[in-house]
Amino acid sequence: MINGRVTFDLHYHTNVYRMQRWNRDRRLAQHRKCLGETGVDYVASTEHAYKAPLDAYLYLRDAVLDLPTEILPAVEAISEEGVDIIFIYPDEDALRSALRVIQPFKWKAQDMGRLGRDTGAIVVIPHPFTPGRTGTANVLGSETFMQLQEEVDYIEVHNGLSLHFLENGMRGGKAVTPPKLQKSVEYTYRLPDELRLNQIGWAVSSDAHFPSHQTIVGGIETADGQRPSDWFSFLKQRHHFKETEVRNHGNRNLLKLWHGIESSYCTFGEAVEKKAQRAGLTAGAKHTHPDAA
Repeated sequence: MINGRVTFDLHYHTNVYRMQRWNRDRRLAQHRKCLGETGVDYVASTEHAYKAPLDAYLYLRDAVLDLPTEILPAVEAISEEGVDIIFIYPDEDALRSALRVIQPFKWKAQDMGRLGRDTGAIVVIPHPFTPGRTGTANVLGSETFMQLQEEVDYIEVHNGLSLHFLENGMRGGKAVTPPKLQKSVEYTYRLPDELRLNQIGWAVSSDAHFPSHQTIVGGIETADGQRPSDWFSFLKQRHHFKETEVRNHGNRNLLKLWHGIESSYCTFGEAVEKKAQRAGLTAGAKHTHPDAA
């Protein structure tokens, strides 16, 4: 609990795909340290579908077993059109089964609601206006995006990854930026009220690809002031989470710049990986969690 709120981060990346063991163990130790510092109650392991999401969940779960934080099994799936959609499951077995169905690039974005129902998931539309070609609104258009909201449980109204751009000169028009890019970043950090449906939940997520990048999450007061006994049923109630800061960088401009560089480098690497896998060209050994087989 943070400031009397139960906290959920419904978009978080373990980011250990293809790492050698020593480097992976080091990254997992950083996750444990940082999640111990932030004290977020629930963190969804939403690794990209083309980066071994089951492995990512198992590694992150095991790394924080002695912490109060509970890791939720999930995936940031990717449609035939390249659109990112998050599916969150009640347990490991449900995620394992769903991954056989929701395979990368093999389903259409318009089917996200049906796939969620068929596989028993909580469905979240993340960063609909994100720069690039993975946002629902950017790829399919605003009208289709509004229609698809009716098919899901949550829309991401605040995404922490966009803060790296805003903190490095884009906030308030300080940097010379194309208007379309500026709008995409601003809408990713705060989705305007007129683009949110009230009848579905509102998620606030860090979208952290590195442990120390978890700066904002979703928080909400509960009736009894306690964590829910059944987090999945709790999420099914489609709450409107409030932005809750868990890490404050203050005026540490060099740290903000470094985080921006890290995120940009990771985003580029994921784009290369995604393109290669989509074309069926990826080769080489994958480091797999023993329980994922």
